Amino acid sequence: MQEDIYIVGAGTYGEVMLELAGILGYKVKGFYDEKIEEISTVMGIKVIDKFSTLTEQEIKGKNFIVAIGNNKIRFNLMNKINQIGGKTPSLIHPSAIISPSAQMGKGVYVQANVYIWTNVKIDDFCIISPGVVIAHHTTIGKACLISTLTGVGASINIEDKVFLGMKSTIVTGLHEIGENSIIGAGAVVLKDIEKESVYAGVPAKKIRNLN
Repeated sequence: MQEDIYIVGAGTYGEVMLELAGILGYKVKGFYDEKIEEISTVMGIKVIDKFSTLTEQEIKGKNFIVAIGNNKIRFNLMNKINQIGGKTPSLIHPSAIISPSAQMGKGVYVQANVYIWTNVKIDDFCIISPGVVIAHHTTIGKACLISTLTGVGASINIEDKVFLGMKSTIVTGLHEIGENSIIGAGAVVLKDIEKESVYAGVPAKKIRNLN
């Protein structure tokens, strides 16, 4: 019997998560989105209402996917769902290869052809996009988004709500990527990254502060 699940976020990433949920045997019962006036269905599935209209009783005990790329918004919504008593299961594509010694939190989305090595730790509410490789003994904080084809080296601490752009490379030898930082697409990171900062280029250099 299929387990029911609801998706928060009716944009393009909602379509991605609809497909992943289906592959994993979930039955998507509907979407919630704050812009319900602009969209009524997603790939044939109804947009039910705004998530903000749901009561605690309507959330409690139900499964939710939060298909939102913005790390802060995703963290806040998923944290709220769990605090109320809703559930945010991790969804892992069957083609992903994950070491038996790796540890993963709740509400982690691992897409196709990901490779997660020995003793990697991934905290709650992260998105790991297709083709990502995370080397051994690296730690990923809460609500990070690691974009397609990114390579993360060994024994690196990536703090909460970090965004790693498409095909970026985080080289073994550095120690930390600071919280809420953004790494641009294609960047090659050779040194530690300050928190609340944007870096880009080869090698990666600081572009600006976010705070």
